[in-house]
Amino acid sequence: MNPIKPFCAIRPNPTITNKFCTNTIASYTKKEIKNILKSSSKTFLHIIRENIDLDKNLSPNDRLKKINSEFKRFKKEGFIIKDKIPGLYINEITINQKRITGVIGVVPINNYTKGKIKKHENTIRSREKIFKNYLKITRFNAEPVLLSYKTQDSLKILIERLKNQKPTSETKFSKNEICKLWYVKNKFEILSLIKEFKKIPKFYIADGHHRSESSKLLHDDEKSSKTDAFMAFLVPENEIKIKEYNRIITDLNYHSPISFIEKLKLKFHVKKIEKYQTEKTENGFHMYFNGQFYLLSLIKKNNHTYSPLNKLEAYILQEHILKPILGIKNIRNSKRITYSYKSDKMESIKNQIDDGKFAVGFGLKAVTIDELKNVADADLVMPPKTSFIYPKLRSGVTIFEF
Repeated sequence: MNPIKPFCAIRPNPTITNKFCTNTIASYTKKEIKNILKSSSKTFLHIIRENIDLDKNLSPNDRLKKINSEFKRFKKEGFIIKDKIPGLYINEITINQKRITGVIGVVPINNYTKGKIKKHENTIRSREKIFKNYLKITRFNAEPVLLSYKTQDSLKILIERLKNQKPTSETKFSKNEICKLWYVKNKFEILSLIKEFKKIPKFYIADGHHRSESSKLLHDDEKSSKTDAFMAFLVPENEIKIKEYNRIITDLNYHSPISFIEKLKLKFHVKKIEKYQTEKTENGFHMYFNGQFYLLSLIKKNNHTYSPLNKLEAYILQEHILKPILGIKNIRNSKRITYSYKSDKMESIKNQIDDGKFAVGFGLKAVTIDELKNVADADLVMPPKTSFIYPKLRSGVTIFEF
C-alpha cells in the first residue's frame, strides 16, 4: 500500500502567487477579509467568497455551486494552472526564520481506514457533513491534511538533495514568511520518495481530522477512483509545533457561582490566583470565572485509571467538569461550548466573560507530540479541539481537483 501518490496539482499563475494564496478564513477579521477582497480580484478568497458574503437568497448548495463555477473561471482565465505531469511537491515554509519542510501528495483513503494513518481527535458530526458536502459540490481541496511522521535520516537526506535543485517557485508573502516549492515530476525521484515513505510504519494526523473524515465519507458515498485519496502535507514530527486550545462556556448549567465552586472542590484543588500565569509552576489548568482567575488541579484519588487520556487537561476537563457539572454530555455537537486558540493569556476569554457573553472559561496547556502519539497508538481519541497545530498552510499553494 503506497503511503503517498503523485498528482497533478493546480497552482497559481506565478505572477499572482503572493496575492492568490491566503490564510484560512478563521485567521482573518471581517475587516481584513473585506480589505483583501477589495485590494485584488485574484485571491483564493474570491473563489470561496460565497462562503464569506452569505446571500440569504441562496441555499447552501447554490453557494457551493457558485464556488465551483468561480473555480472553473479562475482556471479558464489562467489565474490557476494545472500541472500536466503527476508529481510530488516539496514545500519549504520559513516563518520568522524557522524552516519547515515537507512533501505534498495525495494519500489513499485506505491508509486512513486501515489504521496506517492514526487519528487522535474526535470530529464534530455537523462539521463532517458540511465539509463532505463542500467537497461533493466544489470538487477541489485547497488545504492539505497535515500528517506527521518520525524523522527518518535517509528520507531527510533525499529531500535535502532534491532541494539542491532550483525551486519551481519561491514566494515571499511577507518579510517574515517565504514559501519555496519544488515540483518533483521525474519518475525515478518520485519512486525514490515513495520508497522512503514506505519505510515509515505510521503517520499521525496533526491537523485536518475533519478534512480526512469528510473525504472518507464522500468516498463511501461515491465509491469512485476520483475520491479515493485526499491531499496531504507530510512533515517530520520534530518540525511540528503544538499550541493550546482553550474552552469557553455559555452558562453554569443552573448552578449558582457558590454551588459551582463547591462542586469543583469535590474533585479539584481550587486555588485563587491574581492573574493568568504564563509559566505554570504548578500542575493544573486555568479557569476564569466571576471576575477571578483560578488554578485547578485534580485531586489524585479522582485520577485512578491509567490511560494516555488521563494525562490530558482537555480530557480531565471534559470528564470531571464539562460532563458531570456543566451538563455538556455531547461535547462534539454542543452549542454551549466555544473553542479559542488565541495565545493571549486568556485575555480574549476574560473580556468575553466580563462582557456577559459567556459564564466560564478554561485555559489549558498544549499537548506534546508524544502525548498525541500515545493516544493515537492506543486507538483512543482526544476530545475535540485539543490541540492547535502549526504549520498552518496557506490555501491554494497546491489544489487537488477530483
